[in-house]
Amino acid sequence: EGETGHRNSNNWLPAECDVSIRPGWFWHAAEDDKVRTVDNLKDLYFKSVGRGASFLLNVPPDRRGLVHEQDVVALKGFGDWLQKAFSRDLARGGQITVSSVRGPRFAANALTDRKRDTYWSTPDGTTTGTVEVSFAKTTAVNILRIREAIALGQRVDEFTVEGARDGRWEPVFQGQSIGSCRLIRLEKPTEFTKIRLRITKAIGSLAISEFGLFLDTAG
Repeated sequence: EGETGHRNSNNWLPAECDVSIRPGWFWHAAEDDKVRTVDNLKDLYFKSVGRGASFLLNVPPDRRGLVHEQDVVALKGFGDWLQKAFSRDLARGGQITVSSVRGPRFAANALTDRKRDTYWSTPDGTTTGTVEVSFAKTTAVNILRIREAIALGQRVDEFTVEGARDGRWEPVFQGQSIGSCRLIRLEKPTEFTKIRLRITKAIGSLAISEFGLFLDTAG
């Protein structure tokens, strides 16, 4: 049951992604040149945190009781990338409109206020909806971050992200699950004048705490 769970259970438990920064769980001098690269750590981040899991990275001490220099280089590079890539939410600079609102406490501004405990919500019985971000000028994006208000459960079953450049909407991504965090990484920076999230199926009123847009210039 721990592998699958129950849809209508009373508790939500995140998946846990356990990996080591080296081939094994302990330090060996022969593995000093086999430490994971920054690009590999980034890929693991999108596949774990970006799919609602925790990212538990094992970093073994060497025989000095220290983190080896090679590991430090990889960790610092990954940390620098993480801070830079998500430092500026481009959605905050756009105009946000939503299809419906439960009430003043659940308005669209909750999507970009960087608070996990506030959220945009639809009225009772409204299980579909849209969030649209319009830019004053064409804006390049290559990462999207969507979060549900997970304290209220995981509700979304199907969603689509679409983008417009010349007044014509085109599909960008289709998914089935959002949960605590969903990261969508585009193959390359893509310019949009509008981006919208369409939630087409959910088991209850929508409760979305973030719709963030980012540009990772590191690729």
